[in-house]
Amino acid sequence: MTTNSTLQELQKLLLFPVKGADERKRLLAGALLGFAGFFVPIIPGIFLLGYTGLIMQNIIQEKAEPSMPAWKDWNKMFILGLKMGFASFIYCLPALIVMVVGYSVMMVPALLQAFSNPHTYYEPASVIGTSIFSMFGGMALFGIGLILFIPLWLALPPMMSHVAATDSFSAAFHFRDWWRVLRANIGGFAITLILAAGLYFVLIFAMQILYMTIILCIVIPFLMAFLIAYVTIVANALFAIAYREGSEKMAIQVP
Repeated sequence: MTTNSTLQELQKLLLFPVKGADERKRLLAGALLGFAGFFVPIIPGIFLLGYTGLIMQNIIQEKAEPSMPAWKDWNKMFILGLKMGFASFIYCLPALIVMVVGYSVMMVPALLQAFSNPHTYYEPASVIGTSIFSMFGGMALFGIGLILFIPLWLALPPMMSHVAATDSFSAAFHFRDWWRVLRANIGGFAITLILAAGLYFVLIFAMQILYMTIILCIVIPFLMAFLIAYVTIVANALFAIAYREGSEKMAIQVP
C-alpha cells in the first residue's frame, strides 16, 4: 500500500461522519445528545455509546466501511450502550477506587487543620507527622491509580469491540477471546490508539483556544458536544476496524 492510498484511507475514516447531508444530520443528533449530557447525567451518553456500538457492529459483522446509521432503533442503542458502558466501568473501577482513596487521604491534612484548635500556635508532632504521611501516601495512591489506567488504555478498545461484535455483556469478561484478537493485531490497535489520542488532543487544544477568547466562550458547550460526538464515533470506528482485522487474522467467526 502506497503512502498516498494510506492517506486517502485515513481521510475517509476521519471524514465519514460528515461526508454527506444525512451523515451531518446524524452527527448533529449525536452532538445534541452530548449537549443534553450537560444537563441530564449518564443517559444521553449511553445512547451515544450505543450508536457507536451499531457502527462497530456494522464494521465487524458486515465487513462494511464505516458509516452513520439512522437514529431509529433507540431501544437497541440504549441496551448496547449500557452493555459497553457498564463493562468499561467495571474494568476501570479498581483504578478509580485507588484514585478516590488516594485523593481522600490527601484531604486528611485539610480536615485536621479544619478541626484543630484555632488558639494553638503550633501543631503537635503527631498531627504534623500524620499530615505529611497522608499527603505523600495519598499522592502515591493517586499515582498508582493513574498507572493502573495504562493497561486499560490498551485493553478497553478490544474489549468494547468484542462486546459490540457479540452484543453480549458477558463477552467483556471472556478475556481469552478478545485478548487473542488484540494479540493478533496489536500493531493495528496501537496505531488506532495513537490516532484516537491525537483526536482527543485536538479536542482539548480547541477547547483551550476557545477559553482564551471572550466572545467564543459562549459557544464552548455547543462545540464541545459536537467534537465529543465526532471523536467518540471516529475513535470507536477505528477500534472496530482493528478488531475486525485481528479477528480475520485469527480466523475467528464473529457472531
